[in-house]
Amino acid sequence: MNIRRLTRMTAVAFAVTAGLGQLAYAQDYPTKDIMHIMPWSAGGGTDTVMRTFMNFAEEPLGVGINTQNITGAQSGVGTLRLMKSRPDGYTIGSLTWDSVITVPYYELVPGYDTEQLAYLGSVTVHPTAIVVRDDAPWATLEEFVAAAKEAPGTLKISNVGTGGVWHLPALDFAKQAEIDVQHVPYPKGSGPQREALLSGETDAASTSISAAYAAIEAGQARVLAVMADERDPHFPDVPTFKEAGYDVVWGGFRLIATQADVDAEQKATLEKAFASVFEDPEFQAKAEETGMGAVWMGSEQVANFIKNSQEKAFALMDQLVEEGVLDKK
Repeated sequence: MNIRRLTRMTAVAFAVTAGLGQLAYAQDYPTKDIMHIMPWSAGGGTDTVMRTFMNFAEEPLGVGINTQNITGAQSGVGTLRLMKSRPDGYTIGSLTWDSVITVPYYELVPGYDTEQLAYLGSVTVHPTAIVVRDDAPWATLEEFVAAAKEAPGTLKISNVGTGGVWHLPALDFAKQAEIDVQHVPYPKGSGPQREALLSGETDAASTSISAAYAAIEAGQARVLAVMADERDPHFPDVPTFKEAGYDVVWGGFRLIATQADVDAEQKATLEKAFASVFEDPEFQAKAEETGMGAVWMGSEQVANFIKNSQEKAFALMDQLVEEGVLDKK
């Protein structure tokens, strides 16, 4: 037989065998544990919620999901690690507001590009809330505003990072209410932020209800108002900012993503597994019990949601930079 022909036949056979092997690999995926990058500190609201979700996701995937906390740069360090991970389907990560808005806007991390991410779905979507200690002297948002106007520059509202997820809504609120308050950042996450509130280090926290849920349930903290179009069904007695006369609607979210170049079938497998968690009665009961704010959106919905959120946030941030309220340097 002609040697050139034999070589060509061998190459074709090898390609077919490799293709079948890849197909079988795709069909078997996943075959080993998956690493989950958590870009916030252990023990915080996002860490707790996402670890809980990943525990439930292990069953439909049939493998373990191991969480690794990689913190820094308001989630930028961990998210960059996800962006630079091997696109083999075995590395996923949690994303928050800061991951897709604060970090890229301020260019906090060199080489950071959200185009290197593929969104898989959402786990929580929740409005921003102003939370105070249970023994705070303000029973309503209006009373808090009045106190701030009586003593300009003295009341302290915490957030988890300058220009970030909870800082921007608090700035918008302060601007509309025409109050001068101190905005105190706790970049290590909602855990330290919560402790600062309960210890009296700060007067109020701009955060999510889920992040403060344990303290609220324990009678240590209470919510003055939420930045939503409608009242939270879990806290029907808590008014919205709109009811108090402030057109302030903001919220945070927790998403799941992987590296953009991961195989489409593998991404579809992950998305299907994560979506199925929301059909689990045990997960729904846990979400209800903890005030998680669980909301599922698929990959396409999340992509549109992020695009709209970025447009709204970047526009306000540009305005605040022009006014000298924020410093983009």
